[in-house]
Amino acid sequence: MARPRIGFLGMGAMGGPMARRLVQAGFPVVGYDVSEARAAAAARDGVSLAKSPAAAAEAADVVLSSLPNPAAVRAAYLGANGAVSALRASAVCVDLSTIDPATWAEVAEAARARGADALGAPVSGGPADAGSGKLVFLVGGDAAVLDRVRPVLETLGAEIHHLGPLGAGHVVKLVNNVMSMCNVAVAAEAMVLGVRAGMDPARLFEVLSTSGGRSHHFLKRFPNVLAGDFTPYFSIALSRKDLSLALRMAESLGVPMLATSTVRQIYEAAAAQGLDDADMAGVTTLYEQWAGVKVRAKNPTPTAGSV
Repeated sequence: MARPRIGFLGMGAMGGPMARRLVQAGFPVVGYDVSEARAAAAARDGVSLAKSPAAAAEAADVVLSSLPNPAAVRAAYLGANGAVSALRASAVCVDLSTIDPATWAEVAEAARARGADALGAPVSGGPADAGSGKLVFLVGGDAAVLDRVRPVLETLGAEIHHLGPLGAGHVVKLVNNVMSMCNVAVAAEAMVLGVRAGMDPARLFEVLSTSGGRSHHFLKRFPNVLAGDFTPYFSIALSRKDLSLALRMAESLGVPMLATSTVRQIYEAAAAQGLDDADMAGVTTLYEQWAGVKVRAKNPTPTAGSV
């Protein structure tokens, strides 16, 4: 059986490895990216390049998008030469981005007007997971539509969670990222406190890694902090974006988010110090400046990170 034809919108840190993996698995992929450099890298991986989102979508059975924010998603689907204008009837649009549910509902409605379907399927995992088929998909939408694209998602992911109607996946992803960013900010604050009080950073990390305060992101990201490696596996800029989306969703629902509001300001302060392009754990350097200490190990072992 012929594999579905894929249109891929956005081939950056996450989309690029996903597009490459699909090509390696035998899917015909036509991709578009606003960045000529990212597009060229995708072409070297075997992706056929399109000159617009519409051109990427016009022959696609499945359109995937991995884009940085709601504005980019709207532009790719609904803007001039947007993908929706060229969708085939029976095509399926699957957004893999971390955006608000309302934005994707708007795109899905426009897609339905052309006889196409839509799923929201934001991912958990980093670039290495994207390129090795180990992503986790958080899917919102019709179960029958999910079944139609399951072979594509199974190529890219180790787990597929169907969470309910359209929008459910984006809700869960935002909730996940709120927890992730809050965990990192609190861990940064606590680690700096311990070091300022005289503890060796490596020894402190070793003990906390087996204690009740540990978290997934503490274990994953703080070896990088000990190494002074703030490579942006998930940047402070993206962290600020996701926290802002969650707070806007909370405001629309009348839900107080006191801790999240404070944590967002921590990330805003980090951005003001020029750390927007650092990994989210780079907020540690902000606390280091305030406390006059460094959370560094003599013989560090850095690791990768994701959300």
